Amino acid sequence: MLKLGIIEVGESDYMSPMILVEIAGKEPRPCIDYRKLNGIIRTEYFPLPNIEERVEKVSAAKFITVFDLSKGYWQIPLSKTAQRYAAFCTSFGTYRPLRMSFGLKNAPYFFSKLMAELLNGLEDFVVPYLDDIAIFSDTWESHIKHMETVLQRIKRAKLTIKPSKCKFAQQNVKFLGHIVGQGFRTPSEIKVQAVLEFPTPRTKTQIRAFLGIAGYYQKYINLFSVIAAPLTDALKGRAKKGEIKWTTECENAFRELKGN
Repeated sequence: MLKLGIIEVGESDYMSPMILVEIAGKEPRPCIDYRKLNGIIRTEYFPLPNIEERVEKVSAAKFITVFDLSKGYWQIPLSKTAQRYAAFCTSFGTYRPLRMSFGLKNAPYFFSKLMAELLNGLEDFVVPYLDDIAIFSDTWESHIKHMETVLQRIKRAKLTIKPSKCKFAQQNVKFLGHIVGQGFRTPSEIKVQAVLEFPTPRTKTQIRAFLGIAGYYQKYINLFSVIAAPLTDALKGRAKKGEIKWTTECENAFRELKGN
């Protein structure tokens, strides 16, 4: 982060701790614990895009290009005041972020607002979702023009994209966890695998996590809310430490959602 110019050595009267988050099969990821800071800063609101609406819009197209902005939030510079608030400490020193940090509660809303302003007026052929951008067209000629228009705006904004994660002029492409194009859409195999491998929940937190993953694909599951009812009912009440009573109905609902 120092080499990339994302942070600098420095002090502040505000300080959050950096922690290492263990990820199965990957290197530990350094994350800044902004919970205390998020609890006292003012919340700013900007509507996050509707995923379902965007997937439906893009899936109808014949030609689709997807861009992924490199380093996401780190492309956004922080003001001096924001740098002061977002400072963090490690076991080997203290630092100030020069770019927008992951973990700040207003980061996704600010980034969504930025992308909405960047692509304002181009809604007929491009939709963003945070750092993912999809360009969609019905003809090859129009698609070339649409790509040029979007790339020019990205260039003027001095944003960069990550070539290895871009797909150009595809008939079918992965977008927001779905395979879309040519009037069709299906769930991404990677996301589906996460549902299939989800362990049996033992706490309310785990039930919420499972319903969040499975619910992402509820459009593909008939009567999703009816099937999931035993699981949502298990979230009710005030059981200590998130404890739940895992009934036969819960197990059947869990297995049926996985099977669908």
